Amino acid sequence: KEMHVGHLRSTIIGDALANCLELRGHDVIRQNHVGDWGTQFGMLLEHLGDNTDASISDLVAFYKEAKQRFDSDGDFKER
Repeated sequence: KEMHVGHLRSTIIGDALANCLELRGHDVIRQNHVGDWGTQFGMLLEHLGDNTDASISDLVAFYKEAKQRFDSDGDFKER
């Protein structure tokens, strides 16, 4: 996806809430986690689980295998 203002929405809302809480005297720890990696990590873990003898010494090749499978196998994608 291309970057747009919607990617900052949760950061802006969180910052506003943190400002309000600090104004009320609360101690606030500000943390921001950018990006949603859930699909990618889920895809990699499922691929690794199905290929327990697979080598992950070349992570780029392993990712490409998992991504190709994700794009072509509907059952794999649904897991």
